[in-house]
Amino acid sequence: MRIKHPKPAIAFAIISSGLLILSTGCANTQATNSAQIIPPSAQAVKALLDSGGAEARFEFSPEENILAIDPDMRYFVQENVPAALSPRARLSYLLDSLIRPSQLGLTYDPGITLNATETFYARKGNCLSLSSLFIALAREANLDAYYNEVSIPPSWDMISDNSMVFYKHINIVVDFGDDGQEVVDLSVDNYEYHHQQHRLSEQEAAAQHYNNRGAEFLNQGKTDQAMRYFRRALYLDPQAGHIWGNLGTLLRRLGQQENAELAYRQALHLNKNDQVAISNLSRLYSEMGQPEQAKLLKNAADSFRKKNPFWHYSKAKAEFEQGDFSNSLKSINQAISLDRNEYRFYQFSALVLHRLGDDNRARKQAIKAARLKLNAN
Repeated sequence: MRIKHPKPAIAFAIISSGLLILSTGCANTQATNSAQIIPPSAQAVKALLDSGGAEARFEFSPEENILAIDPDMRYFVQENVPAALSPRARLSYLLDSLIRPSQLGLTYDPGITLNATETFYARKGNCLSLSSLFIALAREANLDAYYNEVSIPPSWDMISDNSMVFYKHINIVVDFGDDGQEVVDLSVDNYEYHHQQHRLSEQEAAAQHYNNRGAEFLNQGKTDQAMRYFRRALYLDPQAGHIWGNLGTLLRRLGQQENAELAYRQALHLNKNDQVAISNLSRLYSEMGQPEQAKLLKNAADSFRKKNPFWHYSKAKAEFEQGDFSNSLKSINQAISLDRNEYRFYQFSALVLHRLGDDNRARKQAIKAARLKLNAN
């Protein structure tokens, strides 16, 4: 049982150009990084992570437990989810009470990261926020629910040629034991069952929470809070490369170039194909007067963009929103030439062709999209 809607978001990562732009970290983009980046030493990484002191790790009341609930939330479950029902019936009642406008009426907001209690009262949040609330209430209803990370296809928003918004998605799995499992998705998302997915630990989910909040603080210019949140996130999940990249962007903004370089190198040590870290480190090397290294990384990023159909897809959407339908059609055709099995490309091509007045070709593309989507499911 799940709720399907149109667009994903979670797990912020940052790519910086002239402006600071928030984005969601996506680890499933595949590209070959031809520039050889020497990993930082373990001692240097530990020193950078520890430099915020104990305060950066532990003083985060009331967010230490992102799944904590209060008496009002317990009462909500008692009133809306009869304990005598079967597990699947309890799931159905809980879902209905969360999404029905006359009850909690949850809404999706990709720009807000909250813990379970905050989400309950705000009645909105991003993927992670909604998932945290659902898991907390589901467990109160005696359901076995946990975080589920979904490897959606590479996806981002194009802000400019040098600015990207990457996405990673998190939803929920409810486990009924021998009676199977159900995926619950409360956010606006392109989730489909055939996407690869895996269980996310509560500690990893908490790291994503602190990372997202850190990115939000950074976007607001609150660098001290951003620093504490990023370090807290890395204390919980030091293997999360995109969080190291975010820390690098913050350090770069603070003028700490050497520390920023170390953080970016650690991000690439953990994921050599992290396009956000590659682009940001390239810009940093330019600022540091190392043009050869900067060029190598820039070439790697440019090669990735040219070869990745989702880059052209995102470019087509940005051009469409600007009213540049002719170039949007060129970009989506380039995406299709690189991947002829992605139904969303044909859907978007049909939309562009319709706006250009070519309804005959638009219908053909729409039919192709429908057939591919049917085969995918």
